Amino acid sequence: MTAVRAQTSLEFLSLLGVLLIMLVFFSLVSYQRSMELNRAAVSAAGWRACELVSLEVNSASSVGEGYEHSFTLPMKLDGTQDYSLEISASERAVRANWSGGQCLMPAIPYSYSGAPAQGYNRVRNVGGVIVFG
Repeated sequence: MTAVRAQTSLEFLSLLGVLLIMLVFFSLVSYQRSMELNRAAVSAAGWRACELVSLEVNSASSVGEGYEHSFTLPMKLDGTQDYSLEISASERAVRANWSGGQCLMPAIPYSYSGAPAQGYNRVRNVGGVIVFG
């Protein structure tokens, strides 16, 4: 009778060990997937911000003198990641940079004043110059 109890206890402990190993494995896989999804969400938010600034700049240039519009950019990408935006007149492009990625979108005009920033922005076309501020 004692041998049967000991064998049952060993089988139970073996089963618990296997279940614990499976739990650790699935936790690691789940964590990796979560990190991949987070990186993808940050990247998508970066591309959206870059695209929005490019659209605003190109709209201001296309409409011409007198164009004025307000828009808001996120303070952080996906609420977690810092980023920067710049407009390069030489490349004629809007560039967004964040840790682990960047975006480059075309921009029509050659001359700019100011730069887009996180939060509230206003863009105007004043005599062919795209003005932020």
